[in-house]
Amino acid sequence: MCSDLAVQLVARQKALSVARSLPQGTFVLGADTVVVGPSGLMGKPGSPERARRMLDELKGTRHTVLTGICAIAAPSGAEALGVSRSAVRMRPIDDADLDAYVASGEPLDKAGGYAIQGGAGDWIEAVGGRVDTVVGLDVALALRLLAEVGYPMPLPSAADVPLQPRPVRRPLSPLRTPSRV
Repeated sequence: MCSDLAVQLVARQKALSVARSLPQGTFVLGADTVVVGPSGLMGKPGSPERARRMLDELKGTRHTVLTGICAIAAPSGAEALGVSRSAVRMRPIDDADLDAYVASGEPLDKAGGYAIQGGAGDWIEAVGGRVDTVVGLDVALALRLLAEVGYPMPLPSAADVPLQPRPVRRPLSPLRTPSRV
C-alpha cells in the first residue's frame, strides 16, 4: 500500500470512530502524520529506544512528512480525504543532543520521533512545503475538505491561510557532512 493512501486511511479510521456517535450536523476531522525516512514509514515511536533509532536514521537527511486528513459530515457519512506532503532537511545532530531530547520525553508521541514546533525545531534546516503539515495538520487542506463535505460557515480560502515560517531560535551550528542525504 502506498504511503499516501496509508496515512489517509488511518485519518479516516480516526474520524469514523468519532463520527458514528455524533448528532446530525456535526463535522469531524481526523488526521494522521507519518515520516518517510530512509527505511520507510515512521509513526510514533512509543519508547525512548525506538525514538533514538528513528532520530539516528533521520539526522543529516532529507525526508518526507505526510499528513492525511479526513473530513466527515456526521452522521450522513459524506466524507473527503486528502494528503499533504512536505520535505524536511534535518541537520546532523550530535549524540549528546539526541540523548537529551529523547530523555525529555517529547519525541515519544511524535511521528518520526521529533516535533518541529518543539525541541527539535533547531535541527531543521529547511522545509519544502507547508510547515503545518510537519506539525500535523495542513490547515488549508483541512478547510478545503470541510468545505467539500458541506461545512455551513464561510471558510477562508487556502490563500488566506498563510504559511508561517518557523522562527529561528538560535543559529544552526556549522554543517558537517551528512552520512545520508
